[in-house]
Amino acid sequence: MARKVSSLCFTGLALAVSAPAFAAAPAISKPEDLGTAVSAQIACASIFVAERAEADVLRDDIHAFAPFMTAVTLAVDRKARTVTASAPGAATRTALYRPVAGCTLLTGDVPNAVLDAQAAKLKPTRGNAAKPWPIGDAPVPKLAAAAEARLDRAALDKAVSAAFDEQNKGGYPDTRAIVVVQGGAIVAERYAPGFDRNTELLGWSASKSILGTLVGLLVDDGTLKLDEPAPVPEWQGAGDPRAKITLRQLLTMSSGLTFSESYVPGNDSIKMLFEAGDMGAMAAAKPLKDAPGTNWSYSSGTTNILSRIVFHATGGTLEGMTRFAQQRLFEPTGMTSALIEPDEAGVQVGSSYAYATARDWARYGLLHLNKGRVGGKQLLSKEWLDFAVTPIKAAPRPVYGAQLWLNHAETDGERRKLYPDLPEDTVMARGHSFQIVAAIPSQDAVIVRLGWTPEGHTFDWNKYLSQIAAALAPAAPAP
Repeated sequence: MARKVSSLCFTGLALAVSAPAFAAAPAISKPEDLGTAVSAQIACASIFVAERAEADVLRDDIHAFAPFMTAVTLAVDRKARTVTASAPGAATRTALYRPVAGCTLLTGDVPNAVLDAQAAKLKPTRGNAAKPWPIGDAPVPKLAAAAEARLDRAALDKAVSAAFDEQNKGGYPDTRAIVVVQGGAIVAERYAPGFDRNTELLGWSASKSILGTLVGLLVDDGTLKLDEPAPVPEWQGAGDPRAKITLRQLLTMSSGLTFSESYVPGNDSIKMLFEAGDMGAMAAAKPLKDAPGTNWSYSSGTTNILSRIVFHATGGTLEGMTRFAQQRLFEPTGMTSALIEPDEAGVQVGSSYAYATARDWARYGLLHLNKGRVGGKQLLSKEWLDFAVTPIKAAPRPVYGAQLWLNHAETDGERRKLYPDLPEDTVMARGHSFQIVAAIPSQDAVIVRLGWTPEGHTFDWNKYLSQIAAALAPAAPAP
């Protein structure tokens, strides 16, 4: 689906810093401040990107998300393309929508003219809707008769229904979309009321896997090198120990940088996502805690450092980064609804803000399922994919590769797998509020679940995904 504009760099690799130091909004000191910041960001995208009704967004996205957001109100200015969130005793926050780019939370320190200029030349992703699945949607093929006969259709329908029905508590949609692909065909697809196959849905940290793929394309091109020091300007001073951090270590979350991922006011993740105008710069300013490569520490800051590296490697502009993602990943795979929203510096926030339809998230899973091949062409190299799905040795369990989650078992048994009842070869993009894109090569399948599980609630990934997987046909034997 082509994006509806109406509705909704290091060039080379020089080390010069072209952007000013990151701007920062007033510090978030209490949950209510966090509530208005989160509300402005996600409501803006839900209204302008996903084109959902304001009342539904307020009820189902904002008030349902966390207790400290129940008092939030929204003011939508469609002419200015802004959403402002307010609450008693909290700082008022505003997010700005720019066509093709998506929404950006404002700090108040970057003029609107600068932000408008960043997005002035952006063009929509070219549509592929008329092409056959999976590049397009016409027609979407059915599963081969032999595979359909082996599939337990009644069990599959029951498993998909269970993932919706047991989670719809409080009168709002929780599981919002499930798409199951096997043998190249969509074998199950369901949406909550108010959502459909054209609704772009937030991946939260599943975005990291897409950003990792953009890095992989640049590595395949030879623009970036896995085992050379990462091209980060702040680390180039004489004697700076961070200068030894490699791209490989950033990708595998083993950089050694200090970063607190817990989501409470005052912590690094909150300061970066909801206070900083240049998220990658804030993360890059963090000191070294461990020797690079010796310790695994999950960090959204690390991914946004990678985002800024991609930004500079593709021209140092939002236009260049957007065009690179469109032309090299989104258009070739058919992910024509996909976008990654930028910060005020114009860098796409790869840690957290990718939006796409459920079918397009499934297309991303197919890229991994098909070992980087799309339409008979090798989009990603075998060497990159082998690296991306190799467990990082610095992690305490073999469940992480390069911006991807894995399901490997340790030598002490299956109980050590991340998801005990899913096959060991499962590769996943995962995000907050229980987003998941799971590619399962041994079953020739992709399972996508997108939803809005509130703070304090859980969605049992292992239970529901394994029920779906168990109903699928066994993968056809290799020829």
